[in-house]
Amino acid sequence: MKTSKLLLLLLAGAPLLTTSCSDDDPSAPPASKERLVVVCEGVMGMNNSTVAVISDSVVTDNWFEIVNGTELGDTGNDIVMAGDTMMAIAVNGSNLIQYVGSSGRAIAATEDIPNVRRLAVSSDGKYLFATSYAKDGYVAKIDLATYSIVDTCNVGYEPEGVVYHNGRVFVCNTGGYAYLGEHGYESTISVVDAATMTEVKRIDTGCLNLYGQVSKSGDYLCVGAGGDYYMEPAATVVVNMESGECKKYDFATSLSVAYDGKFYTIGTAYDSNWTPVVGSHVISTSDLTATEGLGEYTAAESALDEMKTPYGAYVSSANGDLYVGDARDYVSNGFVYAFGRDGSAKGKWEVKGVNPGHFVMVGGK
Repeated sequence: MKTSKLLLLLLAGAPLLTTSCSDDDPSAPPASKERLVVVCEGVMGMNNSTVAVISDSVVTDNWFEIVNGTELGDTGNDIVMAGDTMMAIAVNGSNLIQYVGSSGRAIAATEDIPNVRRLAVSSDGKYLFATSYAKDGYVAKIDLATYSIVDTCNVGYEPEGVVYHNGRVFVCNTGGYAYLGEHGYESTISVVDAATMTEVKRIDTGCLNLYGQVSKSGDYLCVGAGGDYYMEPAATVVVNMESGECKKYDFATSLSVAYDGKFYTIGTAYDSNWTPVVGSHVISTSDLTATEGLGEYTAAESALDEMKTPYGAYVSSANGDLYVGDARDYVSNGFVYAFGRDGSAKGKWEVKGVNPGHFVMVGGK
């Protein structure tokens, strides 16, 4: 979707925004019913990102599109809660961040963030941080009261995962276009002072290409390292964000979620014949030991064999339910699976969207 088209829609609806329903007000209390919001990336350049909602095992496809009468845009790359009822969606190919109320209505947009990738919110809820591949890699600071960019900081090449922790922003650098010969793969995490937006140091993890979904538990950050796809194999790194100490694990992590002092990881590696092999592990933050499998989520372990392409993961802070998106062949409708900590399989739903990979839970207690 053209960003100018969205801006016109927002301007045309400006009087309505000031008198909108309470569930579109970022300060309004959450809805009583918990709903899983699923962003399907679509295919880059096809302008076919979609948003689905799953509630009580009922799927509402094309939710954003139905509510707003327009498409979300090109390649929805991340979604986070930016308030009790407001969501922020990074729309990579459309170079914008779209803000959406709990009813699915568009509230505002932050434009002019080329190749926007991942999002994180400050602990006080006042600022949003977004990574971008532009300008050799930077992170933008956005005031959530005005939706405007107030500052930026250059970091490493092609930054991906980002988290906020104790007044600092931790940005995982990839160097993902290294094969073009412009530079090498990155192995560092940029540490940025959130108040001044200056890079204070870089943590060298010793692992190349810090790519994929990251997660945070207490002082620890879990990051997947893709390697160089040739000599350097994929790995996993857990970083103590206070001390800067790193621990490396010799297994791949593409997806990572955190709950109750543990990281649950899913990773796809490739054998000598380039056949994908999916594995899973649990890392305890108490002693940093890793075990194979997904611990309490025993049903998820067997379901991984059924999935063609695990593409996104999310855990509900309310009850610890685990959700995994399956992109299948990257061009067909995907599936979303749900698993309980009691070892149960709680649901499987097809969504009319390509590459379901990003989730938040709206409403509920």
